[in-house]
Amino acid sequence: MIKNLLIAIIVAGWIIASIQVIRSVFSNTLDHGILTIASIAIGLLLTTGLKLLFSKAKVAFNWPMAAFFVVFLSTACVALLNYQLASPSYQKKEFVVKGSGERVLRYDLMEYVLLTDGARSFKYTGLDNQKRPQAGDVLEGTVRKGFFGFDIVEIADR
Repeated sequence: MIKNLLIAIIVAGWIIASIQVIRSVFSNTLDHGILTIASIAIGLLLTTGLKLLFSKAKVAFNWPMAAFFVVFLSTACVALLNYQLASPSYQKKEFVVKGSGERVLRYDLMEYVLLTDGARSFKYTGLDNQKRPQAGDVLEGTVRKGFFGFDIVEIADR
């Protein structure tokens, strides 16, 4: 009973940590988490398909390990498609800093700033930690369309 509880806690921790890592991959894409959910779903569907293929061939299959690698592989593929095949044209835009904060990712601390362009707000993690802007500062950045149609925001350090 205790062994099953410990395994469940470890699996839950792995899932939470994986989602945080995957969300940080798409942190500068304004997609409301859609690419994160899509990449996880694609990875789990591919893992299930592999499980069916391996069970028909009567070969041992470790589903948790396969899911771990296939989900991260699908995330890498979605991210590469979105960023590398993004539109080459971009527009300059000004963003106002609403605040800043920190997010724990495993044992590391990621600092972010909350930005707004007047229409929407988002957390941006791509700035230099030494020169973190304060609330009310105006930052200039570029916005371009990713391959899947979501905006990719890039802000240069001051």
